[in-house]
Amino acid sequence: MLLEKIDEGLFKPDYENFSLVNLSNFVLKHFNAQINHAPYPLERFISGVSEGVEKIVFFLIDALGMSSLERILNKDRVFHEYVVLEATSVFPTTTSAAITSLLTASAPIEHGVLGYILYIRQLGTLLNMIELSSPIMGRVTSTLSNRELMFEKTVFEKLLEVGVRSFVLTSKTIRGSGLSNLINVGASIRSYQSFGDMFAKFRDILQESGPSFSFVYWGLLDSIGHKLGVNSEAFESELYWLLRMLSREILPVLPRNTLLIVLGDHGQIFTPWERETWWSWKDEVSTFFSVPPGGEMRMMHIYTNCSKAVIEYLNEKYRDRALVLTKEQAINQGLFGDTGSIAAASIERIGDVVLIAKENYSFYFKYTGKEESLKSKHGSLTLEELLVPLMVFRR
Repeated sequence: MLLEKIDEGLFKPDYENFSLVNLSNFVLKHFNAQINHAPYPLERFISGVSEGVEKIVFFLIDALGMSSLERILNKDRVFHEYVVLEATSVFPTTTSAAITSLLTASAPIEHGVLGYILYIRQLGTLLNMIELSSPIMGRVTSTLSNRELMFEKTVFEKLLEVGVRSFVLTSKTIRGSGLSNLINVGASIRSYQSFGDMFAKFRDILQESGPSFSFVYWGLLDSIGHKLGVNSEAFESELYWLLRMLSREILPVLPRNTLLIVLGDHGQIFTPWERETWWSWKDEVSTFFSVPPGGEMRMMHIYTNCSKAVIEYLNEKYRDRALVLTKEQAINQGLFGDTGSIAAASIERIGDVVLIAKENYSFYFKYTGKEESLKSKHGSLTLEELLVPLMVFRR
Protein backbone atom coordinates (compact mmCIF):
# COMPACT_ATOMS: atom_id res chain seq x y z
CA MET A 1 0.00 0.00 0.00
CA LEU A 2 1.57 3.27 -1.17
CA LEU A 3 0.25 6.29 0.71
CA GLU A 4 0.28 9.89 -0.46
CA LYS A 5 2.41 12.13 1.75
CA ILE A 6 0.80 15.48 2.59
CA ASP A 7 3.64 16.75 4.79
CA GLU A 8 6.70 15.35 6.53
CA GLY A 9 5.48 12.34 8.51
CA LEU A 10 1.81 12.88 7.59
CA PHE A 11 -0.14 10.78 5.07
CA LYS A 12 -3.55 10.81 3.41
CA PRO A 13 -5.97 7.90 4.05
CA ASP A 14 -6.35 5.57 1.07
CA TYR A 15 -10.07 5.97 0.42
CA GLU A 16 -9.66 4.53 -3.07
CA ASN A 17 -9.00 0.92 -2.05
CA PHE A 18 -7.53 0.28 1.38
CA SER A 19 -9.44 2.22 4.04
CA LEU A 20 -12.03 1.15 6.60
CA VAL A 21 -14.59 2.58 4.18
CA ASN A 22 -13.54 0.07 1.54
CA LEU A 23 -13.58 -2.78 4.03
CA SER A 24 -17.25 -2.33 4.87
CA ASN A 25 -18.04 -1.99 1.17
CA PHE A 26 -16.45 -5.43 0.80
CA VAL A 27 -19.13 -6.73 3.20
CA LEU A 28 -21.93 -5.02 1.29
CA LYS A 29 -20.73 -6.36 -2.04
CA HIS A 30 -20.36 -9.89 -0.67
CA PHE A 31 -24.01 -9.92 0.36
CA ASN A 32 -25.15 -8.21 -2.89
CA ALA A 33 -26.14 -4.97 -1.16
CA GLN A 34 -25.64 -1.53 -2.66
CA ILE A 35 -22.07 -0.25 -2.34
CA ASN A 36 -20.84 3.34 -2.01
CA HIS A 37 -17.17 2.83 -2.78
CA ALA A 38 -14.76 0.25 -4.17
CA PRO A 39 -14.53 -2.80 -1.90
CA TYR A 40 -11.28 -3.61 -0.10
CA PRO A 41 -9.52 -6.13 -2.41
CA LEU A 42 -9.21 -9.01 0.07
CA GLU A 43 -9.21 -11.57 -2.75
CA ARG A 44 -6.09 -9.96 -4.21
CA PHE A 45 -4.15 -11.03 -1.12
CA ILE A 46 -6.03 -14.18 -0.04
CA SER A 47 -7.40 -16.10 -2.99
CA GLY A 48 -10.86 -17.54 -2.39
CA VAL A 49 -11.16 -15.98 1.06
CA SER A 50 -14.81 -15.01 0.62
CA GLU A 51 -15.94 -17.99 -1.46
CA GLY A 52 -18.90 -19.69 0.21
CA VAL A 53 -18.85 -17.35 3.22
CA GLU A 54 -22.21 -17.07 5.01
CA LYS A 55 -21.13 -15.06 8.05
CA ILE A 56 -18.76 -12.12 8.28
CA VAL A 57 -17.63 -10.93 11.71
CA PHE A 58 -15.65 -7.80 12.57
CA PHE A 59 -14.01 -7.77 15.99
CA LEU A 60 -12.91 -4.16 16.44
CA ILE A 61 -10.41 -3.35 19.19
CA ASP A 62 -10.43 0.41 19.72
CA ALA A 63 -6.92 1.90 19.30
CA LEU A 64 -5.41 -1.24 17.75
CA GLY A 65 -2.82 0.23 15.44
CA MET A 66 -0.57 -1.78 13.15
CA SER A 67 2.54 -0.85 15.13
CA SER A 68 0.97 -2.02 18.42
CA LEU A 69 0.00 -5.39 16.95
CA GLU A 70 3.48 -5.89 15.48
CA ARG A 71 5.05 -5.33 18.91
CA ILE A 72 2.87 -8.07 20.41
CA LEU A 73 3.34 -10.60 17.60
CA ASN A 74 7.11 -10.05 17.56
CA LYS A 75 7.18 -11.19 21.21
CA ASP A 76 4.65 -14.02 20.94
CA ARG A 77 3.05 -15.39 17.78
CA VAL A 78 -0.24 -16.02 19.70
CA PHE A 79 -1.98 -17.62 16.68
CA HIS A 80 -0.90 -20.70 14.73
CA GLU A 81 -2.38 -19.57 11.41
CA TYR A 82 -3.33 -16.05 10.47
CA VAL A 83 -2.93 -13.44 7.76
CA VAL A 84 -2.38 -9.78 8.61
CA LEU A 85 -3.20 -7.11 6.05
CA GLU A 86 -3.09 -3.33 6.40
CA ALA A 87 -5.80 -0.72 6.05
CA THR A 88 -5.93 2.97 6.75
CA SER A 89 -8.26 4.67 9.13
CA VAL A 90 -9.98 7.88 8.03
CA PHE A 91 -9.37 11.52 8.87
CA PRO A 92 -9.50 12.43 11.60
CA THR A 93 -8.13 9.20 13.07
CA THR A 94 -10.63 9.08 15.90
CA THR A 95 -13.32 6.66 17.01
CA SER A 96 -16.35 8.79 16.17
CA ALA A 97 -15.24 9.35 12.57
CA ALA A 98 -13.63 5.94 11.98
CA ILE A 99 -16.34 3.66 13.34
CA THR A 100 -19.06 5.74 11.70
CA SER A 101 -17.19 5.32 8.41
CA LEU A 102 -16.89 1.57 8.97
CA LEU A 103 -20.55 1.15 9.88
CA THR A 104 -21.95 3.35 7.09
CA ALA A 105 -19.44 2.31 4.38
CA SER A 106 -18.92 6.02 3.67
CA ALA A 107 -16.25 8.64 4.25
CA PRO A 108 -16.48 11.37 6.92
CA ILE A 109 -17.26 14.01 4.29
CA GLU A 110 -20.34 11.93 3.39
CA HIS A 111 -21.68 10.86 6.78
CA GLY A 112 -20.91 14.12 8.60
CA VAL A 113 -19.24 12.80 11.74
CA LEU A 114 -16.00 14.62 11.05
CA GLY A 115 -14.40 14.45 14.47
CA TYR A 116 -14.84 14.09 18.20
CA ILE A 117 -16.15 17.63 18.80
CA LEU A 118 -17.94 19.58 16.05
CA TYR A 119 -19.81 22.84 15.77
CA ILE A 120 -23.41 22.04 14.82
CA ARG A 121 -24.97 25.16 13.34
CA GLN A 122 -28.58 24.09 13.88
CA LEU A 123 -27.89 23.75 17.62
CA GLY A 124 -25.62 26.78 17.86
CA THR A 125 -23.11 24.88 19.95
CA LEU A 126 -20.20 22.46 19.95
CA LEU A 127 -21.26 18.85 20.20
CA ASN A 128 -19.32 15.86 21.50
CA MET A 129 -20.20 13.39 18.74
CA ILE A 130 -19.83 10.29 20.93
CA GLU A 131 -22.05 11.44 23.77
CA LEU A 132 -24.08 13.97 21.72
CA SER A 133 -23.55 16.49 24.51
CA SER A 134 -21.83 19.85 24.80
CA PRO A 135 -18.23 19.81 26.10
CA ILE A 136 -19.07 23.07 27.86
CA MET A 137 -22.71 22.86 28.95
CA GLY A 138 -23.23 19.11 29.16
CA ARG A 139 -26.59 17.78 28.04
CA VAL A 140 -28.07 19.41 24.95
CA THR A 141 -31.75 19.42 24.06
CA SER A 142 -31.87 18.58 20.37
CA THR A 143 -34.72 18.45 17.89
CA LEU A 144 -32.43 17.04 15.20
CA SER A 145 -33.23 13.59 13.81
CA ASN A 146 -30.65 10.85 13.48
CA ARG A 147 -30.35 11.56 9.77
CA GLU A 148 -29.69 15.25 10.46
CA LEU A 149 -26.80 14.28 12.75
CA MET A 150 -25.44 11.46 10.56
CA PHE A 151 -26.28 11.67 6.89
CA GLU A 152 -25.88 8.08 5.68
CA LYS A 153 -27.70 4.79 6.25
CA THR A 154 -25.85 2.16 8.26
CA VAL A 155 -24.48 -1.01 6.70
CA PHE A 156 -26.98 -2.86 8.90
CA GLU A 157 -29.90 -1.07 7.23
CA LYS A 158 -28.49 -1.78 3.78
CA LEU A 159 -27.98 -5.47 4.57
CA LEU A 160 -31.49 -5.73 5.98
CA GLU A 161 -32.80 -4.54 2.61
CA VAL A 162 -31.33 -7.68 1.01
CA GLY A 163 -32.46 -10.01 3.77
CA VAL A 164 -29.20 -10.29 5.75
CA ARG A 165 -29.37 -9.94 9.53
CA SER A 166 -26.79 -8.04 11.56
CA PHE A 167 -25.67 -8.23 15.17
CA VAL A 168 -23.81 -5.73 17.34
CA LEU A 169 -22.09 -6.70 20.59
CA THR A 170 -20.89 -3.75 22.65
CA SER A 171 -20.24 -2.74 26.24
CA LYS A 172 -23.25 -2.20 28.49
CA THR A 173 -21.75 1.17 29.44
CA ILE A 174 -22.15 2.58 25.91
CA ARG A 175 -25.17 0.69 24.61
CA GLY A 176 -27.84 3.28 23.92
CA SER A 177 -25.38 6.19 24.12
CA GLY A 178 -25.48 9.04 21.63
CA LEU A 179 -23.28 7.76 18.80
CA SER A 180 -24.36 4.15 19.34
CA ASN A 181 -27.95 5.15 18.65
CA LEU A 182 -26.84 6.53 15.28
CA ILE A 183 -24.49 3.85 14.00
CA ASN A 184 -26.25 0.69 15.21
CA VAL A 185 -29.60 1.26 13.52
CA GLY A 186 -30.75 -1.90 11.74
CA ALA A 187 -28.81 -4.36 13.91
CA SER A 188 -29.84 -6.62 16.77
CA ILE A 189 -27.90 -5.11 19.68
CA ARG A 190 -26.48 -7.09 22.58
CA SER A 191 -24.26 -5.94 25.41
CA TYR A 192 -21.71 -7.38 27.81
CA GLN A 193 -20.60 -6.41 31.30
CA SER A 194 -17.06 -7.77 31.42
CA PHE A 195 -14.15 -9.32 29.55
CA GLY A 196 -15.42 -12.88 30.04
CA ASP A 197 -19.03 -11.94 29.33
CA MET A 198 -17.96 -10.40 26.02
CA PHE A 199 -16.37 -13.63 24.82
CA ALA A 200 -19.33 -15.73 26.00
CA LYS A 201 -21.79 -13.56 24.04
CA PHE A 202 -19.38 -13.45 21.11
CA ARG A 203 -19.69 -17.25 20.92
CA ASP A 204 -23.49 -17.00 21.11
CA ILE A 205 -23.59 -14.66 18.11
CA LEU A 206 -21.48 -17.09 16.09
CA GLN A 207 -24.16 -19.75 16.56
CA GLU A 208 -26.94 -17.66 15.00
CA SER A 209 -28.32 -19.35 11.90
CA GLY A 210 -28.42 -17.95 8.39
CA PRO A 211 -26.25 -15.39 6.60
CA SER A 212 -25.23 -12.51 8.84
CA PHE A 213 -22.82 -9.68 9.55
CA SER A 214 -21.68 -9.11 13.14
CA PHE A 215 -19.77 -6.24 14.72
CA VAL A 216 -18.12 -6.85 18.10
CA TYR A 217 -16.56 -3.84 19.86
CA TRP A 218 -13.99 -3.66 22.68
CA GLY A 219 -13.08 -0.15 23.84
CA LEU A 220 -10.92 -0.48 26.95
CA LEU A 221 -7.57 -0.64 25.12
CA ASP A 222 -8.08 2.94 23.92
CA SER A 223 -8.74 4.13 27.48
CA ILE A 224 -5.60 2.41 28.76
CA GLY A 225 -3.53 4.02 26.01
CA HIS A 226 -4.84 7.49 26.86
CA LYS A 227 -4.24 7.14 30.59
CA LEU A 228 -1.06 5.04 30.76
CA GLY A 229 0.46 5.25 27.29
CA VAL A 230 0.44 3.16 24.13
CA ASN A 231 3.85 1.73 25.06
CA SER A 232 2.89 0.91 28.65
CA GLU A 233 2.99 -2.57 30.10
CA ALA A 234 -0.75 -2.32 30.81
CA PHE A 235 -1.55 -1.53 27.16
CA GLU A 236 0.51 -4.41 25.83
CA SER A 237 -0.83 -6.82 28.46
CA GLU A 238 -4.44 -5.89 27.66
CA LEU A 239 -3.87 -6.43 23.95
CA TYR A 240 -1.95 -9.66 24.46
CA TRP A 241 -4.70 -11.25 26.59
CA LEU A 242 -7.42 -10.08 24.22
CA LEU A 243 -5.65 -11.91 21.41
CA ARG A 244 -4.97 -14.98 23.55
CA MET A 245 -8.63 -15.17 24.59
CA LEU A 246 -9.65 -14.82 20.96
CA SER A 247 -7.34 -17.72 20.09
CA ARG A 248 -8.68 -19.85 22.93
CA GLU A 249 -12.38 -18.97 23.10
CA ILE A 250 -13.40 -17.95 19.57
CA LEU A 251 -11.22 -19.50 16.88
CA PRO A 252 -11.86 -23.12 17.96
CA VAL A 253 -15.65 -22.61 17.70
CA LEU A 254 -15.65 -20.48 14.55
CA PRO A 255 -18.40 -22.01 12.37
CA ARG A 256 -17.73 -23.27 8.86
CA ASN A 257 -18.04 -20.68 6.10
CA THR A 258 -17.29 -17.83 8.51
CA LEU A 259 -14.89 -14.96 7.86
CA LEU A 260 -13.55 -13.22 10.97
CA ILE A 261 -11.57 -9.99 10.71
CA VAL A 262 -9.90 -8.50 13.80
CA LEU A 263 -9.15 -4.83 13.26
CA GLY A 264 -8.62 -1.41 14.80
CA ASP A 265 -10.27 1.92 14.12
CA HIS A 266 -7.05 3.93 14.58
CA GLY A 267 -3.73 3.68 16.37
CA GLN A 268 -2.23 5.89 19.07
CA ILE A 269 1.00 7.82 19.42
CA PHE A 270 2.87 8.65 22.63
CA THR A 271 2.60 12.40 23.28
CA PRO A 272 4.88 13.77 26.02
CA TRP A 273 3.57 16.62 28.14
CA GLU A 274 6.52 18.83 27.12
CA ARG A 275 5.09 18.87 23.60
CA GLU A 276 1.58 19.88 24.61
CA THR A 277 0.21 23.32 23.76
CA TRP A 278 -2.63 24.55 25.98
CA TRP A 279 -5.00 27.32 24.87
CA SER A 280 -7.84 29.11 26.61
CA TRP A 281 -9.83 32.30 26.13
CA LYS A 282 -6.97 34.13 27.87
CA ASP A 283 -4.51 33.35 25.05
CA GLU A 284 -3.88 35.62 22.09
CA VAL A 285 -4.84 32.94 19.59
CA SER A 286 -8.41 32.88 20.95
CA THR A 287 -9.06 36.38 19.60
CA PHE A 288 -9.37 34.75 16.17
CA PHE A 289 -11.99 32.17 17.27
CA SER A 290 -15.72 32.53 16.56
CA VAL A 291 -16.42 29.66 18.94
CA PRO A 292 -14.03 27.30 20.76
CA PRO A 293 -12.20 24.93 18.43
CA GLY A 294 -13.59 21.47 17.70
CA GLY A 295 -11.79 18.27 16.83
CA GLU A 296 -9.45 17.03 19.53
CA MET A 297 -5.86 17.16 20.74
CA ARG A 298 -4.14 15.91 17.56
CA MET A 299 -6.35 17.76 15.08
CA MET A 300 -8.50 20.84 15.45
CA HIS A 301 -11.40 22.38 13.60
CA ILE A 302 -10.84 26.11 14.09
CA TYR A 303 -13.99 28.14 13.44
CA THR A 304 -13.11 31.70 12.52
CA ASN A 305 -14.09 34.67 10.34
CA CYS A 306 -10.48 35.47 9.51
CA SER A 307 -8.89 32.30 8.13
CA LYS A 308 -5.94 34.06 6.49
CA ALA A 309 -4.94 35.81 9.72
CA VAL A 310 -5.28 32.57 11.72
CA ILE A 311 -3.07 30.65 9.30
CA GLU A 312 -0.43 33.38 9.33
CA TYR A 313 -0.47 33.45 13.13
CA LEU A 314 -0.31 29.67 13.55
CA ASN A 315 2.43 29.27 10.96
CA GLU A 316 4.48 31.95 12.67
CA LYS A 317 4.05 30.43 16.15
CA TYR A 318 3.61 26.70 15.52
CA ARG A 319 4.94 25.81 12.06
CA ASP A 320 7.15 23.07 13.50
CA ARG A 321 4.27 21.62 15.55
CA ALA A 322 1.38 21.50 13.10
CA LEU A 323 0.30 21.52 9.48
CA VAL A 324 -2.32 24.25 9.03
CA LEU A 325 -4.77 24.16 6.11
CA THR A 326 -7.81 26.10 5.03
CA LYS A 327 -11.10 24.23 4.92
CA GLU A 328 -10.93 24.31 1.13
CA GLN A 329 -7.42 22.85 1.06
CA ALA A 330 -8.36 20.01 3.41
CA ILE A 331 -11.44 19.18 1.33
CA ASN A 332 -9.71 19.47 -2.04
CA GLN A 333 -6.86 17.24 -0.89
CA GLY A 334 -9.47 14.61 -0.06
CA LEU A 335 -8.48 14.28 3.58
CA PHE A 336 -12.07 13.72 4.68
CA GLY A 337 -12.92 11.57 1.66
CA ASP A 338 -13.51 11.71 -2.07
CA THR A 339 -14.41 15.24 -3.15
CA GLY A 340 -16.87 13.80 -5.68
CA SER A 341 -19.44 12.98 -3.00
CA ILE A 342 -19.64 15.74 -0.42
CA ALA A 343 -22.61 16.15 1.89
CA ALA A 344 -23.29 19.89 1.84
CA ALA A 345 -24.08 19.91 5.56
CA SER A 346 -20.66 18.39 6.24
CA ILE A 347 -18.85 21.41 4.88
CA GLU A 348 -20.12 23.72 7.60
CA ARG A 349 -18.96 21.29 10.30
CA ILE A 350 -15.35 21.40 9.10
CA GLY A 351 -13.28 24.16 10.64
CA ASP A 352 -12.51 27.20 8.53
CA VAL A 353 -8.94 26.29 9.43
CA VAL A 354 -7.85 22.68 10.00
CA LEU A 355 -4.88 22.06 12.29
CA ILE A 356 -3.07 18.69 12.02
CA ALA A 357 -0.45 17.96 14.68
CA LYS A 358 3.01 16.90 13.51
CA GLU A 359 5.31 14.32 15.13
CA ASN A 360 4.10 13.84 18.74
CA TYR A 361 2.87 17.37 19.42
CA SER A 362 -0.64 18.00 20.71
CA PHE A 363 -2.99 20.92 21.29
CA TYR A 364 -5.59 21.46 24.00
CA PHE A 365 -8.32 24.01 24.45
CA LYS A 366 -9.63 24.55 27.97
CA TYR A 367 -13.40 24.32 27.56
CA THR A 368 -14.05 24.02 31.30
CA GLY A 369 -10.59 23.98 32.90
CA LYS A 370 -11.05 20.34 33.93
CA GLU A 371 -9.27 18.86 30.91
CA GLU A 372 -6.51 16.33 31.63
CA SER A 373 -3.24 15.62 29.89
CA LEU A 374 -3.28 12.24 28.11
CA LYS A 375 -0.15 10.16 27.65
CA SER A 376 -1.08 8.89 24.19
CA LYS A 377 -3.44 10.37 21.64
CA HIS A 378 -4.74 10.08 18.09
CA GLY A 379 -6.51 12.18 15.47
CA SER A 380 -3.60 13.17 13.22
CA LEU A 381 -2.16 11.42 10.17
CA THR A 382 1.10 9.83 11.30
CA LEU A 383 1.54 6.19 10.36
CA GLU A 384 1.14 5.19 14.02
CA GLU A 385 -2.36 6.68 14.03
CA LEU A 386 -3.38 5.95 10.45
CA LEU A 387 -2.40 2.32 9.83
CA VAL A 388 -4.58 -0.40 11.31
CA PRO A 389 -4.30 -4.18 10.97
CA LEU A 390 -6.79 -6.61 9.46
CA MET A 391 -6.18 -10.03 10.99
CA VAL A 392 -8.07 -12.44 8.76
CA PHE A 393 -9.34 -15.85 9.88
CA ARG A 394 -11.44 -18.15 7.66
CA ARG A 395 -13.23 -21.40 8.42
